Amino acid sequence: MGTNMQKSLVDVLKSADRALLMEVLREAESRLQSQLSSALAADMRAITFLGFLAAVTVATFGAGMAAMDKSFPIAVIAIFTGSGFGISCFYAFEAARPIDFQFVGNDPSSWRRDIEASIALDDALAEQIAHYDEMLKDNRKAMEESASHLERSANIARITMGIGAFFAVMHLFGLLPL
Repeated sequence: MGTNMQKSLVDVLKSADRALLMEVLREAESRLQSQLSSALAADMRAITFLGFLAAVTVATFGAGMAAMDKSFPIAVIAIFTGSGFGISCFYAFEAARPIDFQFVGNDPSSWRRDIEASIALDDALAEQIAHYDEMLKDNRKAMEESASHLERSANIARITMGIGAFFAVMHLFGLLPL
């Protein structure tokens, strides 16, 4: 029995017939494969956004440094904006970095204990499905964390762009007291 006097998932699954167990297993494997596809697509978005942000950051900082002798206010605006994009790059990198991801399947050695203990196939399937359930939850958590980093990166970039544009326009119209 699990906590709160509830049956564990393995115990519940062990009461199912083999046909149902095979369907639940098929769906869990399908879900894990879908998570992998989704995570790879999210990684590509994060990597693409990171590359774009890195180029914008370097260009903005470069413009700020080049403007240092000609227009101090423009230099400050560009360096501030480049800093914001740099922070956005950090979060895009966090979204793109490798995560601990659970994959469908098992190593053959993972079955050793079940074979040595002569565990029935239905019981082994129930344990495998419960294991997949934990893997799905772990993947979901890792993917949500990466998505949060990418969202934070996009928000910082959007805010940085808005603030930078605001001050650039203010300077253009002579409304910036610098």
